[in-house]
Amino acid sequence: MGYEINKLNEGPRSERRAKRKKVNRILNILIVLVVVMIVFFGGKLIFGDKNVDDSVASKQTNQPSNDNGKAASDPSDNKENEAEKTSGETNEQTKEDTKEESPEENEEQKTTESEESEVITEGDPESNIVKTIVNSAWKPVGTEQAEPHTTNFAPDSVDRNEMEMATSYATGFDRSDMVVWWLGRNGGNSITATVSSKTTKQVLKVYLDWVPNEGWKPTKIEELKENDSETYKNYKTSEPDEDENEPDEDED
Repeated sequence: MGYEINKLNEGPRSERRAKRKKVNRILNILIVLVVVMIVFFGGKLIFGDKNVDDSVASKQTNQPSNDNGKAASDPSDNKENEAEKTSGETNEQTKEDTKEESPEENEEQKTTESEESEVITEGDPESNIVKTIVNSAWKPVGTEQAEPHTTNFAPDSVDRNEMEMATSYATGFDRSDMVVWWLGRNGGNSITATVSSKTTKQVLKVYLDWVPNEGWKPTKIEELKENDSETYKNYKTSEPDEDENEPDEDED
C-alpha cells in the first residue's frame, strides 16, 4: 500500500519535470530563432546599403556619353565652362583694346621710327660742320599752294610760312623758339634755311626740296659750329652787343 502511494506521488513529479523540459526546449528554440532573425535582418541592412552604394557608383561610371565620347557633365560643369569661355573672350577683347594705341603712344612710335631712320655723319674737323643728318622718315609738310609753284620769300607769303613750317618740323625747334637767319635758293626747286634755337643756341642749316602738290620736304640738316649766314655776319658787325637771337632777312 505504501509502495503504491509513493508511485502515485512520483507520477505527477515526472510529468511536471517533463513539461518543464519541454517548455525549456521550446524557449531555447525560440531564442535561437530570434538570434537567427536578428543576424539575418542585421546583415541584410548592412550589406544591402553597401550594394546600393555600389549600384549608384556603377551607374555613375556607366552614365551615357555625348557625341564627342565624353561623359555628360552636370550643370555646375557647364557653368564653369561658360565662365572660362567668357573669361577668354574678355582677354581677347583686352588684347584688341591694347592694339588701339593712344595719340601719345602713336607719337612716341613715330619719334622712335624717325630716330631709327636717321643717318648721322660726323663733319670734317677742318670744316664748319659738326655733323650731317639725313632722315628717310621725313615727309613733305603739305601745302595750300596750287601748281605751278613759284618760290616766294616774302615775310607774309604762304610759301614763306610753309618753308618755316618744314624747317621747324625737321629741326624740332618750336616756331616761337626758332630764329630764321637765312632763307635762300639752292638751285632749281631747292632752298636752304639757317636757323638757331633761342634756348640752346644750336645753329642748324636745313636743306628743303619742293615736292609738287605736297609742299616742302627736308632732305638734309647740317649742325654748324658757327652761324655762317651773311645776315648774321652783318648783324654781328653792326650790333655786336645786342641779343643774337633776332629775326633775320631773306635772300632770294
